Amino acid sequence: MNFFNDKIKKVEKENRLRELKKIDKIIGKKIYIDGKQYVDFSSNNYLGLRDDKRVIEVAHFAIDKYGLGSGASRIVSGDADIFYEFEKNIAKFHNKESALIFNSGYDANVGIISAIMTKEDIIFTDKYNHASIYDGMFLSNAKIIRYSHNNITDLEEKLIKYRDSYKKAMVVTDSVFSMDGDKGNLKEIEKLKIKYDFIFMVDEAHGIGIFGENGNGIVNEQQIKSADIIMGTLGKAFGLTGAYVASSQSIIRYLINYSRSFIFSTMLPPAIIASANKTLELIQNEKFRREKIIELSNYLRQELKYKGYNTLESNTQIVPVIFNSDIDAIKISKKLYENNLYVPAIRYPAVPANKPRLRISINFNITKEDIDKIIINL
Repeated sequence: MNFFNDKIKKVEKENRLRELKKIDKIIGKKIYIDGKQYVDFSSNNYLGLRDDKRVIEVAHFAIDKYGLGSGASRIVSGDADIFYEFEKNIAKFHNKESALIFNSGYDANVGIISAIMTKEDIIFTDKYNHASIYDGMFLSNAKIIRYSHNNITDLEEKLIKYRDSYKKAMVVTDSVFSMDGDKGNLKEIEKLKIKYDFIFMVDEAHGIGIFGENGNGIVNEQQIKSADIIMGTLGKAFGLTGAYVASSQSIIRYLINYSRSFIFSTMLPPAIIASANKTLELIQNEKFRREKIIELSNYLRQELKYKGYNTLESNTQIVPVIFNSDIDAIKISKKLYENNLYVPAIRYPAVPANKPRLRISINFNITKEDIDKIIINL
C-alpha cells in the first residue's frame, strides 16, 4: 500500500494533487458549492441546453415510454427505435451515410481507433490531441507518430518518412483543442490525404454546436469533404452525455462488429438519446446561441490581451490564461473563487508542465458583466 501513498505524496508535493469538489447543484451559469454561489466558467454546457425545459420535457416523455435504463448492450437486447432515429439525423447533420452511438467520447475514440488500426498500421497524431485518442492508439498496437501541434510541414515530413512502410495509415486530430482553444488545420490535412492515402479522423467534441453553418462543426466550417470519420460528443454543446461517430456505412457496420467499447457496454438510456434528438433540432435552429458565445469569447480574449495575458492561439469558446508556475495558476484560481468565480487551474499532465493555466470556458449563460468581473480580479 506504500506505493499508492507515495504516489499521492509525490503529486501533492508538486502542487498537482487532484481532489473531487462536492457540488451542491448547478443551475444555468450558477454553481453552488458548500452553500455558496459561483459563476461557472468551467462547464462544457456551451449552449445552455442542459437546463432547457423543452429538452427536459422530451426526456420525461421518453422515460415514461422506455423506462430508465437500456438493460443490455445493443448487440443483445438494449436497443430502441429512438437510437436509429438519432443516428439517421446525426449522419445527415454531418453529411455522412451512417452513424453509431457510443456511451462517451472516451469510449468512442478508444473503440474506433483500437478497432480500425492494428500492429501493421501507423497513426499520425497531433501532439495535443485528447487523452482518449492516445489511449485508443495505445490499445491498437499501431505505430504512433506525433507531429508538432498544428504543424502541417512536420506532419508531411513524417508522412514522407514513415507512410509507405505500413499497411494502413490514419491521421487523427481534434477540431478544437480542449486546453489551448485553437482550431485544427483540417484543410491542410485534407490536401495531404490525396497524396499519402490515409484514413482521416476528426474529433469534433468541442466544435459541434459552436462552429459551422448549422452548428455542425469545424469540418463544415472549413468545408472538408474527405474526413472519413467524425466523432462527436453529446456531453458538451448537446448538454447531455454520450457520443457518436458519423462515417460511411461500411465503417459503421465494421464498428458494430469489431469495436469492443460498443459491443461490451450497456447502451445509454433511451431518454438521453430522445433528448439528443431535441437538442440537435435546437442547435440547428437557434443560431443566436453560438453567435453570443463567439462574441463573448472574442471580447474576453481582447480584454486579457490588453492586460498582457498570454491566451496562446485561442480562437474559440475555450480561452486559456497561461502562467509561469503551478503556484501562480492556483493562486489566481483561488482569488477568483474568493470573488465567486469558478475557474479551476489546469496543470500537468492535462497540459505541458511549463504551461499551467486557467481554462476559461464560455457558455451561453455567461454575460459580459461576468467576464468583466474576471478581468477586474485577475
